[in-house]
Amino acid sequence: MKVKIDRTQDDGLVKSVKEDYSLKAVNFTDCEAKITKEVGSADNVKASFDVLAEVIAPYKEIYVFDEGDTYYKVKVQEPYIDDYGNEKKNTYHYLLNATSIEQARKNIMEAYGTTVRDYTIAAIVETKILDVFE
Repeated sequence: MKVKIDRTQDDGLVKSVKEDYSLKAVNFTDCEAKITKEVGSADNVKASFDVLAEVIAPYKEIYVFDEGDTYYKVKVQEPYIDDYGNEKKNTYHYLLNATSIEQARKNIMEAYGTTVRDYTIAAIVETKILDVFE
């Protein structure tokens, strides 16, 4: 979700900023209610805020770890053999927080654990997401 917020800066000036958030919600109405509760009630939000965009994220799962304030989109591929004997790949996207790309790689490996034996981390990309709300 992308929102436009008038925030009071440390120097007292009000600045309009665009921020990205990820929320777990059952529909867009639930999503807007959660973002209003979490972001709209912050102390440094001046007046109101506008929701600029709402999209359904392609994440299979969102993992939140204790360390790291940067969110990364991780693309994982799992090979399989189809009904005709051809090798194919299922692609999944995950969102997780970490302190660096290398830490994000370790975090996705920890999250996968031993549940999936054969997978490839195809990409790790830093996102603009500031926070994840349940």
